[in-house]
This record gives sequence, structure tokens and C-alpha cells, in this order.
Amino acid sequence: MALVLPAELLQVGYARELREKLPHMFRDILLVAFDELVFPDIQQEVVLLLAEDRTERAARNGTFHTVQVRNGADLLRSNLLQDKVGHLPARHTRSGMKWTSLFLDPATFDILDEVQRQPNVRPLSDFAEVDVGVVTGRNSFFVVTKEQADQIGVNGFALPTVGRTSALKSIYFNEADLDNYQIKNPSRLINLRGVHPDRFSPELRTYLDAGEAEGVHKGYKCSVRPRWYDVPSIYVPDAFMFRQIHNAPFLVANCANATATDTIHRVRIRSGIDRDRLCASSINSLSFAWAEVCGRSYGGGVLELEPREAEELPSLYDFSHKLDVAYIDASLRSGDLKKALQHSDQVLLRDGLGLSGTDVARISAGWDTLRNRRQGRRRTAD
Repeated sequence: MALVLPAELLQVGYARELREKLPHMFRDILLVAFDELVFPDIQQEVVLLLAEDRTERAARNGTFHTVQVRNGADLLRSNLLQDKVGHLPARHTRSGMKWTSLFLDPATFDILDEVQRQPNVRPLSDFAEVDVGVVTGRNSFFVVTKEQADQIGVNGFALPTVGRTSALKSIYFNEADLDNYQIKNPSRLINLRGVHPDRFSPELRTYLDAGEAEGVHKGYKCSVRPRWYDVPSIYVPDAFMFRQIHNAPFLVANCANATATDTIHRVRIRSGIDRDRLCASSINSLSFAWAEVCGRSYGGGVLELEPREAEELPSLYDFSHKLDVAYIDASLRSGDLKKALQHSDQVLLRDGLGLSGTDVARISAGWDTLRNRRQGRRRTAD
């Protein structure tokens, strides 16, 4: 069997059954991935899936090889695949495991998998609930600038809102961060749920009429509401979490009494959990590496975590009492993620889990490998 498939096959939950079935159907499976996007005019990463020897004997012994090449021209070089595969060890996958992990060397994946399975490494869901941000139906209409909110008289019915991951630079999002964000970005979410029309200002009525003239009320999300302009599920979360990630997933304490649109996840912290410590403990190489394994990436090199995937991330909160939260915050705000990681990895991975320096280095290298592979996607084809 030879197929060109979307690289999502490696990552998405709904392809789990397929990933589990193939090793039971074929003895040898080869995945060929590309550094560059190989098809013009689309932002879709693809892989070449090659499988052979469909026999009963192969049913329980399917093995994998993974090959990374630069582009289609590189793939066609004489004997390239034979040479590469001939020097690669055979790999096996565990039930339910996403194939992204196959691009790690065996020693790195083994320590990564072993550590995140330890009983004292718990999923984030033990400490928090992750939910999507507010789905407005049309952000450009429902999220306005502070000045616009004043003009149409909705500041009494509007909530501070963040809609760009780039605004979340550290483990805290505070009032000063919100002030900086709203200088150039819409930052007020119109919230009219429970507000009687008699309380609408003339300016607000005019704004809603303009929205209808533009057809905002005909969009699916708006059209199924009893009142098209009543945006549901608006609440202020305890924290935010990146949904689409360029570098690393942060859990960010919400100190600005704001909410977020659906470009950012909203997080409720469970009772009895220290929010600041939980957010600080999210900064570690194990969580970062596992995000690359359990998340999904697209042609542009962005990693995406859906709420369920985010809740599966390994959390080291139980060891967070020795973290210097202020030091981590200051390091991140200065743009020095490496400095923050050195501190948190020492406290959480070495002191907390008792890992050796070699094992911590392997986990960190695994994160580098998968992140660099994802970020290496180029927008050009052969």
C-alpha cells in the first residue's frame, strides 16, 4: 500500500483506530515526512505512507520506520530510502499513541513515555478544567475597542477580553498587560444576555441595526440564538491556556478579570489548587514535549491543543511548592524562556521526580526535536 495522506493522520484522535489497525495488517510500515510543504498553494502538511507484506504472520509484529527528507526532489534521489531505512532501528507503537512520537529517537521517547506514566505525574485535568474561549459568531462585531464601547454605550454590558495569544507573555496576565493589549486591539466583548432592550442606548440600537444590515444575524451561530446578539457562555476564567502555539504552551493566571475569545482556551482551577503555582509548574520540558506528542500541527508550523488534549498534559503541580514563581515570571517577561526552564526543570524534574541530568537533557532535546520539526514547515514547494 502506498498513500499520500494529510499529516494529521499522525496526530488526530479520530484517526486512532486507523493507527492501531495498520500494524496488525502489515509487517513493515514506512512514514516519509518532509521539511518543506511539497504541494503549491495549500497549507497542508502531508506524509507518504508505505506498507508491505500483508500476511497473517505480520499481524502482531508490525514495525515502523520514519524518514525525514527535505522535499519531493530529495525523496527521488537514488537509493535514498533504502539507505536511510537500512540504518534505522525498527519501531513499535503503543495502543493509542500518536505517530508524532515516532520522530523521536527510541531512547528519548522511552524516557519521555516512562516519566509521564509515573503515578506522581498527574494529568492537568486533576487540577483544572479546560474549555474553549467565547464563540461569538463574529468577533469583529462583538469584540470592540474600548473607545467603540464608549461610543455605543455598552461599557456597562461589556467585558474585558483578550483574543491574541501573543498578549500572553508569561504565567500572569495582569491589568498592565490588558492596558498594553487594548492600545492596538479590540478588548471589550459585548455581553447583552439578560439585558432588556429598554436599557439599550440609542447608539447601541443603531449598532445592532448596522449589524443586521451587514447580515451578522444570519450567521449560523447567531441565527440559532433566541436573540441573535446574545453571546452564550461568557464567564471570567481563573486562567488562560494557549490553543494555537508557536513555541510552547503556557498556562496563564488571569489577573485582569478578563475573558477570552475562542483563539484562547479558558481554564477553571479546581478547588484547593493554588492557581499561581499551577501556572508556574506548566513551564517545564516534560509538559512542553508531551504537548508536541499529543497536539497537532498544520502546514504553517503552528501547534494546536484542543481542550481534551490540553487536559491530558502531564502536570507536576505536586512538586511546585519550591518553585520561585516571581523568578519564572520575570524570566519569561524578559524573553528568556531557557532561564525559566532551567529553574523549573531543576525543581520539578530533577528534585521532584528524581531524574538524572541525562534524562532531563533527553526530555528537553525531545521537545526541541519535535518543536523544530514543526516550526521548520516552509510555505514553499519544490
